[in-house]
Amino acid sequence: MKGESSGLIIGISIGVVIGVLLAISALFCFRYHRKRSQIGNSSSRRAATLPIRANGVDSCSILSDSTVGPESPVKSGRNGNGKSMWLEGFKRSNVVSASGIPEYSYKDLQKATCNFTTLIGQGAFGPVYKAQMSTGETVAVKVLATDSKQGEKEFQTEVMLLGRLHHRNLVNLVGYCAEKGQHMLVYVFMSKGSLASHLYDENYGPLTWNLRVHIALDVARGLEYLHDGAVPPVIHRDIKSSNILLDQSMRARVADFGLSREEMVDKHAANIRGTFGYLDPEYISTRNFTKKSDVYSFGVLLFELIAGRSPLQGLMEQQ
Repeated sequence: MKGESSGLIIGISIGVVIGVLLAISALFCFRYHRKRSQIGNSSSRRAATLPIRANGVDSCSILSDSTVGPESPVKSGRNGNGKSMWLEGFKRSNVVSASGIPEYSYKDLQKATCNFTTLIGQGAFGPVYKAQMSTGETVAVKVLATDSKQGEKEFQTEVMLLGRLHHRNLVNLVGYCAEKGQHMLVYVFMSKGSLASHLYDENYGPLTWNLRVHIALDVARGLEYLHDGAVPPVIHRDIKSSNILLDQSMRARVADFGLSREEMVDKHAANIRGTFGYLDPEYISTRNFTKKSDVYSFGVLLFELIAGRSPLQGLMEQQ
C-alpha cells in the first residue's frame, strides 16, 4: 500500500513537471512567432515606402525624421494619419504613387506666392519664388521655363525620380504642379540663402573656419549619397557655391538638380552643361560626365571655401 502511494506521488509529480515544461515551451513559441510577425510587418512597410537600397550611404539614418531639417514641412508627415501639418488647407488633386509627392493646383501656388511676385532667385531652369502657405509654413517654388521641350510624361518621370531622393544634406522635393502648361517644383525653403552669398556678399559677415569645415562635410555627404546611396545613382553636374543652400542652423544642402534631372531622364544628353570654372576638363574634351567630374567640381568648391575667391573671377579677368 505504501509502495502504491509512493508511485502515485511520483507519477503526479512527473505529470506536473511535464505540464509546466509544456506550458513554458508553448509560451516561448507564442512570443517567438509574435516577434517574427512584428518584424516582418515592419520590414514590409519600410520596403513599400522607402525606395532606397539597404547598402546605400547612411542608409540606416537617411530617411529617418532626424534627417529632415526642423524647418522641413515634410518632417511631420510620417505619422499615422499620413498627412503633413503644412498640407492642411491645401487641395491635393493627385499624388504620384511611386514617390508619394503631393500635387498642388496652380491657384494654390499662385496665392502662396502673391501671384508670383516674391522672387528670391533665378535657377538654371527658371525663377524661384518664396511661398507662404496658409498654415504659416514657408517653401520655395521653382517655376520651370515655359520654352522647355519637356512633355508631361517626362515631367512626371522627373518628379518620381526626384521624389526618391531624401537626405539631410539635400534640398528635398516636397511637391509639384503640372497645370495650365506650367511645370513647378516645390522645395524645402532654405532661410539662410546660398553659400555664394555668404562668401561674396558684403551684407553677410565672414564664415568662421569651423563653419566652413562643417559646410564642406555636409556637401560631401550629400554628394556621396547622390553617387552611392540613391537608386538609380545621380550625377549632379553643376556643383557650385550658388547651388549650396544653408538652412536655419547653417547646415549645408545640395540644391538645383536642373542638370542632373536631364541626366536621369535622358541618358544620351551630350551637350556641355554646367558652369565654367567648375567643369572637369576631361568632361569638356570627352563629353563624358562621370562621378569623378562631380568630385572635381567639389574640389573647386573647397578652394572657394578656403580662399574665399570665386573660380569665375579668373575667367572674367582673362576676358
